[in-house]
Amino acid sequence: MVIFDEGDISCIKALLRPAERVLRQGRDILVEEFNTRQRLWNEITEAYEKYLNGHCGDFLEDLDNAFRAKFEASLAILAWSFKKNNEDFPPAQKRFSDYELMIIDEILKYNVFEITTKEDFLTKLYRRDPEVLQLLKTYYLGIDKWIEKQLENPEIKLPLRYYLKRTWGGYKEKIKEAINEANKYNWFRTLLEDWEKEKADEVEAVKFVYEEKVQKLKKRIKELIEFFEDEKRRIAEEISMSSIGEIQRLEREKQELIERFEREKEALTNKLLELKDKELQERLKQELERARENIMKEVKTLEEQIRRKGLELKQKEMELRKKEIELSAKDAELKKKIEEVLRASKNIEKGSRLVVREDAKIQELNFLGRTKSKFNKQIRILGKKYVVERIEEKKGEDTSKFIDKLDERSLKNLPENRYLEISLKEKKLLGRKEKILVNARYLTRVDKLAEYGFDTDPLELADVNMYLVDARDSSKDRRTILLIASPLGFEEKIRKYVNSDQFHQNFYSENVSLILLDMESGELIYNPNDRYAKELLPLVRLELDEELYAQVKKCVEEKIAGKDYLPLNECLDCGDESYIKRAFYEMAKDGKYLVKYIDGFGLVLMRK
Repeated sequence: MVIFDEGDISCIKALLRPAERVLRQGRDILVEEFNTRQRLWNEITEAYEKYLNGHCGDFLEDLDNAFRAKFEASLAILAWSFKKNNEDFPPAQKRFSDYELMIIDEILKYNVFEITTKEDFLTKLYRRDPEVLQLLKTYYLGIDKWIEKQLENPEIKLPLRYYLKRTWGGYKEKIKEAINEANKYNWFRTLLEDWEKEKADEVEAVKFVYEEKVQKLKKRIKELIEFFEDEKRRIAEEISMSSIGEIQRLEREKQELIERFEREKEALTNKLLELKDKELQERLKQELERARENIMKEVKTLEEQIRRKGLELKQKEMELRKKEIELSAKDAELKKKIEEVLRASKNIEKGSRLVVREDAKIQELNFLGRTKSKFNKQIRILGKKYVVERIEEKKGEDTSKFIDKLDERSLKNLPENRYLEISLKEKKLLGRKEKILVNARYLTRVDKLAEYGFDTDPLELADVNMYLVDARDSSKDRRTILLIASPLGFEEKIRKYVNSDQFHQNFYSENVSLILLDMESGELIYNPNDRYAKELLPLVRLELDEELYAQVKKCVEEKIAGKDYLPLNECLDCGDESYIKRAFYEMAKDGKYLVKYIDGFGLVLMRK
């Protein structure tokens, strides 16, 4: 056993084995399967961690630098391979910047010198091998100076710089020796003269293109700011003449405006990384950041205007409701409100729900518990067996932001839009194993439940779209099954869209399946062409005591017989409230009845 400052050399050799495999392969690592490279990443990071923790003892500084450099460089090459293959691998994206991977890409182009001697290189050069000539030309035209300059950048991790400098130095020595030898022949001097002329021409061309790119970036930043200013003025003008519904729309538009700016800012920031002039890059970044700060100040002003107008409208609405309640007796008032609702309601779905805060919380807990129990260790989908690898519960809303508005009891009864991430993996011995992510999400309007204690409107397409788009964007190497459960139900527009061929083409082909579960009515909404959604229906369907429900529904039908309307609170003697609500919604499906929330009376079943 050889000892270096108490370090065990056989131990570090074993730890470095997967890293040195990656370094030997270089660019050829691209051809390895994703799973193989992922496994190598995990092995190298685990070995690196052991080394840093002193698993092999302590080594002299030079050896320590060399060992760390190999670990870091092998991870950088794997990160480069994930990016080059457009594969989503967050650990690599987090560890290495685009700038570092750009340097790796340039240097790896020359890794042919890992296995090429000076004599081999000269032989290929004399044969005018296209690959060798192109590498030599790129080197001669200035890539050497450019790489040397980049390797001085402190943004590159120190161990990685150490490895890249040594590697590039070795490549340079072989290139210089070959050039010195080749210079003895006139044909090579002629080749160098031609390259020198091309170099001058290319410098001018690159300078022109570069200036044009910078001007386009500056123009895009200016256009982005002008667009925001126009939208801000439009929203400000509409605030003064808005109703409650329009205030909610303006709030959404304001948020969409912010999100659009952030997306555009991120895209522009990525474009800036392409600039080689670091000083100019920083100036443009600062300009973009100043624009963001100014815009966010304007957004704060808009938010305050929207908030004040919303409070003003709510105050007026509350005063009107109070006056209405004082006009007449309860029965007469109810008849009047029903007539008003039927006359004024353009969208019959609005106000068709009544979900109170406490019930929403209980249903959230029930949904999470039911779903966890349904997805046991092994399930079968489309004739294939899948193992449940992971079930993780996450919080969708941070309810602590309402701590100043609600007492402790109310806060704990507020749903948090929790969701489950359930990872499934196909169980088989050979071949590529299919992966499925089930995103089981409970969804309510938490803000509304916090402020009013109840909600009366079904979810809209916009409420569902944001999660659907996220599922589509994240479904790269697996199928995502998005299950959204809500006590609020879903507007008819969603049902028509999900049932459409357009939806099937847009999402099923993108590895996304969607199932919507109405927690009140038990209805399931899904695309009939989606085989995965159909297969999962038995797992997500709500259990129903058919005999007991039939008795409740019959009781409700008897109570409304000969009447034009029936408040839910008059049916509580029929049985469980959840079954009564389900009976209301099922009877409304037939087209003879309408379900509406009437302020002061709760949920009401009425004849059309």
